Amino acid sequence: MKNVKRVISMLLIMMLVFTACSNSTDKSGDKSATSEQDTKTGDDDSKSTDSGGSDSDATQAQSGGILRIGDYVLDTQMNNKNPYLVSGVWVFAYPFQYEKLFYANPVTGEIEPALAEEFTWNDDYSQFTSILRDGVKWHDGEPFTADDVVYTYQNLIDYPVLDRYGIGKRIKSIEADGNKVIFNFNSTFTAFKNFSTAIFIVPKHLWDGNDPSTYLNEQPVGTGPFMWTRYNTGVDVEFTANKDYWGGTPKLDGINVLMYNSAPNLTLALLKGDIEATSGAMAMSSAPEILSKDNSNIQLYSGQTNFVIAMNNEKPGLSDPVVRQAMVMAVDRAKLIAKGEYNAVSPVSLGWLPDLFGDVVSDEANQLGQFDIAAAKQLLEDAGYTLGKDKIYQKDGVKLSFTYYNASGAPAQQMEAGMVQQWLLNLGVEIIPKLATWPELIGLGMSGNYDLCQLPVAFPFDPEAALSSSFNSSMTAPTGELATGTNYFRYRNVEVDSLFEELGNTIDTNKRKELFHNIQVLVANDYPFIPMYNIGGHIPYFDDEFGGFPEDRPIFESTQSMINIYKK
Repeated sequence: MKNVKRVISMLLIMMLVFTACSNSTDKSGDKSATSEQDTKTGDDDSKSTDSGGSDSDATQAQSGGILRIGDYVLDTQMNNKNPYLVSGVWVFAYPFQYEKLFYANPVTGEIEPALAEEFTWNDDYSQFTSILRDGVKWHDGEPFTADDVVYTYQNLIDYPVLDRYGIGKRIKSIEADGNKVIFNFNSTFTAFKNFSTAIFIVPKHLWDGNDPSTYLNEQPVGTGPFMWTRYNTGVDVEFTANKDYWGGTPKLDGINVLMYNSAPNLTLALLKGDIEATSGAMAMSSAPEILSKDNSNIQLYSGQTNFVIAMNNEKPGLSDPVVRQAMVMAVDRAKLIAKGEYNAVSPVSLGWLPDLFGDVVSDEANQLGQFDIAAAKQLLEDAGYTLGKDKIYQKDGVKLSFTYYNASGAPAQQMEAGMVQQWLLNLGVEIIPKLATWPELIGLGMSGNYDLCQLPVAFPFDPEAALSSSFNSSMTAPTGELATGTNYFRYRNVEVDSLFEELGNTIDTNKRKELFHNIQVLVANDYPFIPMYNIGGHIPYFDDEFGGFPEDRPIFESTQSMINIYKK
């Protein structure tokens, strides 16, 4: 990652994106098998990491000040503040308030201590012991204990609807022992530490007795550096600095997150100076104008979210892998990235894993499904599809006609959807476009009540978790029922499931790499989705009034970043 200052050329943005990707690639390859297997005892040097900031004149830092951040967020997303949930909620604010056992830094590619300082494994990686940090308090003053961790993870076992990464089903038992939490697994689970970077810890003393799958959590209480203070309906959310934060008192008095109903309105507010930064939401076409301003910056890093056009593999027409392959080959992904995202994102392939996962990424899977409209048409015709008078392919009297959902209030997404829809029409596939809000899109993905759905799919900082959550049969459900994981595609392959089971019981790094490659190739050859791009952070901000913005970690996702931002 690099900071970008007063740079107008979008070519430089593209170069910085690729630099960001290369900086976080090959750090550990199979991140689920390196740190644990290199040493079974983890005692990281970064127990209380202070990343510093981008300003060299930190001596001028002042305590106080309110940082104003803008976000594209709807009022309906404020009804539920449950950090177990990802659909219909406001996830941007979670890292301000809640923390995990370990933190995955997408900028450096490293796993860092958070609420857990150290860890140990037993010989066969079926037992993981986390040693918790001393002196941590919840926002209400109650002490953070091992019982909170046990409670948080026990909920994944007792309420499978919350277990979107399949962690709970692999846990045999959890025990609290003083400042230690002992996880006993049904079998080898080498990737657990990495999986844990996806789970926020919640306070047992406030949640116990409630159903965590329906609990609204109206007044969030966490251990993080900022505390939920007030929601001014439809306007903003106020957070106050946690003076007792274990990592040190934040330099800011607080953070205000202003709400905007579209990316263009949010971007306009940034340009006008109404806010100092955004959550990462922005109108990409405005990037040159933002970067032309004095004191402007964009933090870029590759990330843990793939944008795709999900195809419901259970729906008529889309249940045919030939149709899915032809549709993938009809989309010019390079042009989509160039025109829709100004090359400020990274490519994603049918193998699913982005380059940040290093040498476990399959080159063979990455080569499948290249743009070739003529070959795509030939595939359909060889499979018995014929063009009707309306220039739409059909077979056995059934046309290839599908509804296509994409995001409202997001011009770039709508433009990209229009490009894809035209390419599919050129292929001979009829598209019926429909708009939905971001929460509605995730809800459609979870329920499967769609044909095609253009949406983001987030995954943990681990290749096993990233693949399993989206392509293991156990992580989906029949159309009309909610998927527990992110297998929105209703994808099922018994051979892939068998490889996932073998992967979960394998310790050897080279064997795991082979299994990762085999899984990706099998998934890619089934064409369960249409790839678009991988997105991490592109966080625009101005540093004329505030400093301490980091270069070695995300600005707003990392607690160590937020406590070091200061008023000049």
